[in-house]
Amino acid sequence: MTSRSVSEAIAREEASGLAYVFWGRNAVLFLLAVWVSLTLPFERSLLYVSAILAFALLGIVPFALRHRYSENKLLVLGFIFLDAAALSFVLIVPTPFEFEGWTQQMNLRTPAFLYLGVFVVSMALSYKPGLVIWTGFAAVGSWTLGYVWVATREGAIPFTSGDVLDEGMGAEIALAKILDPNAVGLARLSNQVVFLILISVILTIVVVRSRALVRRQVAAEAQRAMLSRYFSPNIVREFAEGRWEPDEPGNRPVAVLFADMVDFTSISEKLPPQDLIALLRTFHGRLAKVAFDQDGTIDKFIGDAVMVHFGTPRSRPDDAVRALRCAAQMAETIRDWNAEREGVGDPPVGVGIGVHYGPAVVGNIGDEHKLEYTVLGDTVNVASRMEKLTRKIGTEFVVSNELIAAVRASAADPFDVAPGLYRAGHYEIRGRQEAVDVWTSRPVI
Repeated sequence: MTSRSVSEAIAREEASGLAYVFWGRNAVLFLLAVWVSLTLPFERSLLYVSAILAFALLGIVPFALRHRYSENKLLVLGFIFLDAAALSFVLIVPTPFEFEGWTQQMNLRTPAFLYLGVFVVSMALSYKPGLVIWTGFAAVGSWTLGYVWVATREGAIPFTSGDVLDEGMGAEIALAKILDPNAVGLARLSNQVVFLILISVILTIVVVRSRALVRRQVAAEAQRAMLSRYFSPNIVREFAEGRWEPDEPGNRPVAVLFADMVDFTSISEKLPPQDLIALLRTFHGRLAKVAFDQDGTIDKFIGDAVMVHFGTPRSRPDDAVRALRCAAQMAETIRDWNAEREGVGDPPVGVGIGVHYGPAVVGNIGDEHKLEYTVLGDTVNVASRMEKLTRKIGTEFVVSNELIAAVRASAADPFDVAPGLYRAGHYEIRGRQEAVDVWTSRPVI
């Protein structure tokens, strides 16, 4: 995992988070507009719907700048403060439709203040801790300024809880003072400020933890991507979900497959470097897809060749069957590719595939700086020699009799697994004193 990949993942979440804020905000405003239109007379609902429309328009700028937030940070912060100020104004200033005797001070006693809390909570969707903190600050600042402005207006009666207790007035007199239409309880402001600060802090912690979760997810995806270079997607998924762990290093039966491009040397002499790399990538990609489809493990790419084994990192009853099927399908894949190449005037590409089944040492080799999960032993050497034997026989793939025996031992029919398979007899291979019994695809004439 790189710091760039983490930053890109966080940036994507932040951009989508601001989009969630915008659409979530508009959905809430739409529901409010519908509600006031259905429950209030037209004259009053028109005023409220106009205010709701103004809030919707204020959210357009942060949404439009979500992909360039770092370049326009001050502008976005400014619009968020405007949001908080406009909302505080609407909640504090009485409308023309308030009944006679209703004072501005009485607006401070309604539960409408909670809408400001909802405004702060909604910013958690932005996935930006800084925006959550700023929104909390904007809400506290704008509400406090509005509250103090109302408390200091002519005729207002500001008081604290201490004022009531210190005067030693009776309960009836104290209650009358508190319920006075012009009274402004400063203790209520303290509680509201503490409430906004607390939810801002809690939401900031939630967003920070969410970002940490994204970092862990990016790391996990990077690990899965790395594992996918070696193991089939199904095995990677099982490994990532913790359903199994690779066996300890040791000897066990495996099927080893080598696939090589025929006459690569002469091909490489005719192509420029870019075209040669493109050819190899396509060749490797097609073979790798077949290997992964059969749950094989790609050990390594060796120039124009690929080494695949079955039975790693865990043994399965049908390892030999999947290896034989992989060889047959690789040959078929290259034939299909050659048909495509012929259609555009490109020369065909040959392939030689060798497969052997037997005991091998399986485990990690290397040092603490670089480890490689691989298989070692005579089975690997024989498989490699069989791949070379395809040139001598003139066929696409050669498999050992040991592999065919293992296929039959798993209750499968080799001729169903690889149609066109036939027994080619005994052939000598380098490194073996005795000739080996091999099976091949139909010779290519």
